[in-house]
Amino acid sequence: MEKNMTEKEFLAAIQAEDTVPYGLANDYMFHAVLQSSEEALKGLLSALMYIPEAEILSCTVLNPIMLGDVINEKTCILDIRVLLNGNRQINLEMQMGDISNWTDRSVFYLCKMFTDLEQGEDYTDTKTSVHIGILNRTPLPEDAAFYNEYALLNRKSGYEFNGKFILRVLDLSYLDKVTEEERNTPLYYWASVFKAQTWKELMILAEKSESIKKAVLKLHELTGEEKIRLQCEARERYWMDWQSSMKANRKEGREEGREEERKNTEYEKKRADKAEEQVKKLRELLEKNGISLKE
Repeated sequence: MEKNMTEKEFLAAIQAEDTVPYGLANDYMFHAVLQSSEEALKGLLSALMYIPEAEILSCTVLNPIMLGDVINEKTCILDIRVLLNGNRQINLEMQMGDISNWTDRSVFYLCKMFTDLEQGEDYTDTKTSVHIGILNRTPLPEDAAFYNEYALLNRKSGYEFNGKFILRVLDLSYLDKVTEEERNTPLYYWASVFKAQTWKELMILAEKSESIKKAVLKLHELTGEEKIRLQCEARERYWMDWQSSMKANRKEGREEGREEERKNTEYEKKRADKAEEQVKKLRELLEKNGISLKE
């Protein structure tokens, strides 16, 4: 924000703009904004964890990235790991790409986070660990909902075995299906922020809470930095290339499957022809010796 420009004037300037080039659904921008604005992070955690913002005394990002540095796709994970109030670990994952292995992968990440004990600590020192996936669609269509929570429970009684191990899924594709009650919640507003395509949409949402306003202002600020835009673009290009590669692999797999099916059909036909030829020869041999086979 320019020093001589008031926040009101700045917000009006943003509102006059059109499409957001890289919103918070971009995992790089998601990480960049939330590690750069503690107020925005507190607001999002409050919505996701159902905790009043006033009760969030501290939220520390444990894996900050160097903004603008090149991301190595093989070694860098853009999930945001947060220590909340010193006693809860939260892993925030923005995932607009492939979710085919998300259930297994999220459990793997949650287990690593849960078992991250310092030398000399007792098992009872494990912190409550929550992995939250913000996804473009649910990985479990048979259990679709706007916001689901999974925990260790007794299947018969429903008794919670351990309240320290939790998985949550925010399904952004479910946004239009929420109840009227859910529409008037901070979580709905934040989900709408992730889906927003224009600055106008974001500015309307910014009026819903101070934390969303801070997120939008930081988003606009970082959008103006070329090195940030380049990394956001690289992330989008990576996912587009990955999806294209997967599509090509599926097509190749289908073609290989059809070729294998054709070979199997030819093989079975050859076997049938061979069997028929053997029966014919046997029949001719028997008839030659005065033995007649009944059909």
